Amino acid sequence: MALLVLSTSARYNQLLLHIATRPEHSALRRQLPLLRYSLVALYVGIAADAVAALLGHLLVSDEAMARSIVIVLSCFGVVCLIIAVVCLIIDTLHSELRDIEKPAE
Repeated sequence: MALLVLSTSARYNQLLLHIATRPEHSALRRQLPLLRYSLVALYVGIAADAVAALLGHLLVSDEAMARSIVIVLSCFGVVCLIIAVVCLIIDTLHSELRDIEKPAE
């Protein structure tokens, strides 16, 4: 997840810089929400995994409850990861199609 955060945030920052320096490429703005949603999903997934690990250790005395909480939060973290990856796949497909469909100059 950390590598996805690094690569996605770098891509997001490059896109922001590109749009800021070349306003005529405003069509690229459509990519920003997908990248932003994927970053948010990755951050939430990482937080869910961290909370699951913390609560798993804190609730050692009640093993059944700790197991249930860890399973639920870990599954939530995986769902967030899947959402982020789907957003990144959609973003990648849109950027490839845009490059292919450029009019000949």
